[in-house]
Parts: sequence; structure tokens; C-alpha cells
Amino acid sequence: MATAASTSAAAAVLASRLLRRSPRLLRRLSLSRAPPAALSSSSRSLAPLARQPIGHRARMGHTAAAAAAAGPALGLTKPNAVEPPQITFSAKDIEFSEWKGDILAVAVTEKDFSKDSDSKFENAVLKKLDSQLGGLLSEAAAEEDFTGKAGQSVVLRLAGQGFKRVGLIGLGQNAPSTAAASRGLGESVASVAKSVQASSAAIVVASPSGIQEEFKLTAAAAIASGTVLGLYEDSRYKSESKKTHLKQVDIIGLGSGPEVDQKLKYANDLSSGVIFGRELVNSPANVLTPAVLAEEASKIASTYSDVFTATILDVEKCK
Repeated sequence: MATAASTSAAAAVLASRLLRRSPRLLRRLSLSRAPPAALSSSSRSLAPLARQPIGHRARMGHTAAAAAAAGPALGLTKPNAVEPPQITFSAKDIEFSEWKGDILAVAVTEKDFSKDSDSKFENAVLKKLDSQLGGLLSEAAAEEDFTGKAGQSVVLRLAGQGFKRVGLIGLGQNAPSTAAASRGLGESVASVAKSVQASSAAIVVASPSGIQEEFKLTAAAAIASGTVLGLYEDSRYKSESKKTHLKQVDIIGLGSGPEVDQKLKYANDLSSGVIFGRELVNSPANVLTPAVLAEEASKIASTYSDVFTATILDVEKCK
């Protein structure tokens, strides 16, 4: 069961690693106009980076605000303001037909597409959904040559249903049995949701029995993590920034209750820490100057002063 302490420890490991890498970053940024700085950090418990990608979400363009405070960036590079995904995840044990929203994403294996002698789906979820849609699911799958193979997806626009669209996402031979496979499912859901600019989505695994009971909690968390990371695009240095529309994701059939909700929040927070690290690593040298890196470390330590500290060393102290 995830706890606040475990969230803190897991998410802040990334911060500590990045801070330990600072000498390499400083060498890479040695031509910066900003005065060189060295960082040392210690964590009594390791702090979370949850919801705090570079420079806090409330600040414009992440590193941009810190860069402005430390001095002008070299050259013409100016980061755009990018809002990382802010998604609310919920775990529900309801019939998928009861769900209302923009897109119902159904994860299916190749085995799930087996049909009986009457050309009806043998899988209970697909059979019920196809019946609810008047056979539209079978027709669309045939037209699009969708068979449940990994990497395949098809989206149908619907009328008269609680959900506006249904998306089929191929899993390949088996339901996800590893965290990596579950994250991949989340990334596929993110891709489908982005393609139709959905603001809400539900995820259903057509054969939940294919996922071991003890793994369902981990699978749900990994799906959530994959969805967040799949949605995020680092467009700070592109001419146009794409807006993230997805705000609500419900995971159906993999359990529900406080433990699952806490695990989903943990995964969401941890993904924000991953985004934080990616933004640091992907920032060009004339934006992530030594002074800006020091400023970011200082802000993290200030935000989580109860569990994390950072010491900024100037030129004299480095000698």
C-alpha cells in the first residue's frame, strides 16, 4: 500500500540523482554568462517532486521564470509556457455501459476477438458492447482489419450512448502482465484520447481475468503513469504548444477503494517527477545555466524543507 512517505521517497530519487549530476551539467554549461554554481544535496527522507515539474507549475514556462531571475538566456532561445498534464484518476467497479464521458477505451487481446458459430464475440465485454451498438463494433473491426494485435487501435464515433466514442486498443496475445506492458496500454490510451481531443476517458480491459489478482493494483497504477507520460509533450522550444484536453480518467474493473485511489495518486505524482527530470535534461545550455539549475534545486528544497535540503556553492566555496 502506497503511503505519503513512499511517495516522497520514490518521487525524490530523481531529484537527488539530477543534483548529483550537476558537475557534468556545470561543465557542459561553462560558457554561460551566469556565475558557476555547484550543488550539494541531502535528504533526510527524500522529498516528493509531485506536481512540481521544473520551477513549479504556477510559474511560466517552467525553467523560463528561473532563467529570468538568474539573468537573460544566451542567444535567442526562449521557452514557451507549457502546462503539464493535470489528470484526475479514479478506480471504479461499474458496468462499462453505465459510464458517461468522451471515450471508452477497451483493451483487447487477439483471443478476445474469437467468435462463436453465430459470428458473435465470445468475450463477454465485447459481446455486450457489440450488442449495445447494434453490431457496429464487429463491422468496424472488419472494415479496419482490427484483430487485437499490439499497436492496433480503432475509434468509432457514436450517437445515443453515454460515451461519445469507443476505442479499441490491441494488446497482442495476452493481457498486460508486467508494469511495462501496463504503461504501454496507458500510453496507447493517451494517444487515442489526444487524437479526438477527449477531456474524459474510461479504460476497460476486455479480459480482466487475464490479469492476476495480486497484479491488478500495480497494473492500474502503471496504466495511470503511462497515460500521464503519454500525454505530455515537451513543446517548450517549438513554435506552437499543444494543449492537453484530457482531465479525467476512470479505470474500470481493476479494483476500487482507498488503497487503489492512493496508488493511482502515487503513480500520478511520480509521473510528474519523471516529467520534471525530462525537462531538466532536455533544456538547452543557454536556458539551464548553472545559476538556473541552482535556483531549481533551491526551490525544491524550499518547497519540501521538512525532508530535503540543498546547499548552493559559489566560486569561492568550490575552490
